Amino acid sequence: MTFRQMELFIAVCEYKSINKASEAHFISQQGVSKMIRELEDELDCTLLERNKNGVTPTPRGTYFLQECRTIVDKKAFLCDNISKMKEFPKEIIHLGMAFGMIAAIPYQLILDFEREHPHIRIDYADHADFYLENLLLKGDYDFSITTGIMDEERLVAEKAFHEPTYLCIPQNHPLYNQETITMEDLQPQKFVAFSTKFHIRHNFVASCRRFGFEPNIELSSGDFNSLKEIAKANDFLFVVPAHTVNTDDVGLRYHPFPDENFIWTIYFAHKKNMELSENGMLFYRYLMEGVPRLFD
Repeated sequence: MTFRQMELFIAVCEYKSINKASEAHFISQQGVSKMIRELEDELDCTLLERNKNGVTPTPRGTYFLQECRTIVDKKAFLCDNISKMKEFPKEIIHLGMAFGMIAAIPYQLILDFEREHPHIRIDYADHADFYLENLLLKGDYDFSITTGIMDEERLVAEKAFHEPTYLCIPQNHPLYNQETITMEDLQPQKFVAFSTKFHIRHNFVASCRRFGFEPNIELSSGDFNSLKEIAKANDFLFVVPAHTVNTDDVGLRYHPFPDENFIWTIYFAHKKNMELSENGMLFYRYLMEGVPRLFD
């Protein structure tokens, strides 16, 4: 059964004539009659009664006519809306991301979602972790992707995935060729680190304190590339998440951080009293399902 068959059947019933329906739709009378027979064979019933005034639908034909009109009207509505899709207003979902997230996610995942859902646009921006949390509480973002939250009373956070952390060791550093590195080996070393606005900085310090010492942080910044270059130029150690490890970096060695409990954890966070829209929840679930698969 096709839309064309239903449209022709409606025309026959409205004109009460196979001849007039054939003329209106530029198809032969034989073609219309054949279509009616095919429908009756498929439905195993008689749809039309022929009389001196033309044709009229049988009781079953009347029911079929009503359903055909509903289906054909729905098809017309669908085609009209599809043709106007570019004119549809797009819902904008505001997404806050901690620095480094766009490299870990990656951005292609967002592009794929927008391509699959052309009526939705994702507007995102990057911030330091703690500043992003303040913006989320202010309502500037629908939800955020970050490495932790402080205000657990007003924010909800769902763990998405985690990565191990690594020591970035310059070639001239004493630990560069050391096969096994322990936390005790790190106590006398000098580090560069992300600023106190980043959760990874606090987690790094907490890890060192668990082993009884305070790390010697010579310099801190929010700029990853600058920190790496400073560490390399001054033989300082630098702690980084796994997705930033580049084995092609000349003059640098990456070694797993000796405390396996120190990991880089990613959370999806939103305000407790803020409900996401239907499209917002669609995107939220898409990320929750899609992001972990990238790290399986």
